Amino acid sequence: MSPDEPTAAYRTDDYTHEAPDGTDLAVRIFRPAEADAPFPTLLQRTPYGHPATPDGHGVAVRALDAGYAVAYEDTRGRGDSEGAFEPWMHEAADGAATVEWLADQPWSTGQVGMYGGSSPGQVQVLAACERPDGLAAIAPMFAPSDLHRADFFQDGAMNAQATLTWSFDAIAADTVDRLHASGRLDDATADAAREAIDEATADLLETATTRPLIDLPARVFTDVSLPPDVAPTDLVPHWESWLSHPTYDDFWRSFDPEPDYDRIDVPGLHVTGWYELCQQGTLTNYRGLRDRSSAPQHLIVGPWTHGNTSSEVGELAFGSEASADAYGLWETHLAFFDTYVRDRPRPPFDEGRLVETFRTERNGGAWERHTDWPPVDAERERWFLRSSGTAATEGGRLARERPTKFEPADRWTHDPTDPVPTRGGPLCCGDVDAGPYDRRAVDRRDDVCTYTTSPLAERVTLAGPVRTDLVLATDAPDTDVVATLGHVSSEGVYPLASGIRRARYRRGRDREMPSTDGPMRLAVNMWDTHYRVPAGDRLRLSVASSDAPRFDPHPGTARPWEAAADEVRTAEQALHHAFDRESTLIVTRR
Repeated sequence: MSPDEPTAAYRTDDYTHEAPDGTDLAVRIFRPAEADAPFPTLLQRTPYGHPATPDGHGVAVRALDAGYAVAYEDTRGRGDSEGAFEPWMHEAADGAATVEWLADQPWSTGQVGMYGGSSPGQVQVLAACERPDGLAAIAPMFAPSDLHRADFFQDGAMNAQATLTWSFDAIAADTVDRLHASGRLDDATADAAREAIDEATADLLETATTRPLIDLPARVFTDVSLPPDVAPTDLVPHWESWLSHPTYDDFWRSFDPEPDYDRIDVPGLHVTGWYELCQQGTLTNYRGLRDRSSAPQHLIVGPWTHGNTSSEVGELAFGSEASADAYGLWETHLAFFDTYVRDRPRPPFDEGRLVETFRTERNGGAWERHTDWPPVDAERERWFLRSSGTAATEGGRLARERPTKFEPADRWTHDPTDPVPTRGGPLCCGDVDAGPYDRRAVDRRDDVCTYTTSPLAERVTLAGPVRTDLVLATDAPDTDVVATLGHVSSEGVYPLASGIRRARYRRGRDREMPSTDGPMRLAVNMWDTHYRVPAGDRLRLSVASSDAPRFDPHPGTARPWEAAADEVRTAEQALHHAFDRESTLIVTRR
């Protein structure tokens, strides 16, 4: 386990320095007190406030004991930093300026590494795009890439649980505290605002179905008597700009690191989990930099969630070696920084690229080393959805054989006022827990179509991306399709991979296409998994049109985030899988 405090003495200093536009940014620096300067420096930039002491649960304590300086910076408009908070809009330039400022300090070796998870993970990638002098390595853990595709939003839909919780519990609450401290909110108003935030996040399903969703801040704070110079949107400053850009456009491109991967020239250590909110973003960062950066990139994937790196995740226990502590994740970070920031190569980074993933099973698993991800020996395998039109009531089949010409479509009604409830998965930060949870009760609903294999003749190891290509017809102007791959055992049905596609973005998130009168082909990216299913058990694909509160339930209108309560409507869905209209599941198998 990590020590709570460094064993060596350290000093604490608070500084401010100027961002490129003159905004003062606050930095707290911990340095060894008894070792001789200069020191290599590790930097974490965070919107959640710098700590009073070094973080006792990860990298900082070990780094200080090993002779590093550790710096925490409050991002613009957060903590003690000045300026307006506009999520990720300034992080590339601000982060690069901070790296160069640290590298130029008299106690610094001039070499800086960045680390941190979630938002402090993504800001590293953005700063690295600027190629600041002194940046030697980045270690983005649980880090998004393009926020519009695989984090707060996913293939046209809102990741409602994460977006609502982060926007109100983290951002609005901190904004209220800052306004209260500055005297712009009195005690009673600040308390009322905090109570409104608590109510909004106590029942995320109810909040996610507030209509119109774009006006949610006004609804949340409707009973709070804010002063004339503070509007509800000031408490959640990004909400309106995010929801007024449902399509991937220049707004989202302005803080998307993916187009600039070829500008990043520093080594990266990318860490995520199979049940982690930012799994796809982290894997995208790794793959993109592996292909487009000249610097070495490394990858670690555990059986973890965004907030749980233990060996017990959801309802499953993966064995004592599965936890981050047992793996030695924080020691691995230090070896990474020693190799690339100090130029003192250490195992395993002196042996070439590190790609290591935890292969999960229902009651265990093991770490496996690869030369790349997906493993080079993995192959795509296609399964066909088959049924007699009763997949929503009696269940259908997953089969390797193509369907016949005359198989009838499977039909269900999507009711946004009674959405399919979220049951586990790659979640974050809300009242539905992340990880593998038995979803048998969900699959029994009559608005969920299930397609299950026969008992497997041999064990199946899935290792890589999962995707489903579905042919769907709807009578609504727009709708969603949600797909979940599960392991069917005698103890339950446990999710392995899942995803969503909003129909109007079936040709890409940068273009809108209204639903047609006939069948539409929708590709659903279900992210990656590394999981072994034993012989005798089965795989199941579940298809529905909602998964709430993970995603916002589609109201059945052309502009879902602008729909009023009286515009919400049901949608009659038909999933086709006959010859020439095949619906398929594509897995990556070793």
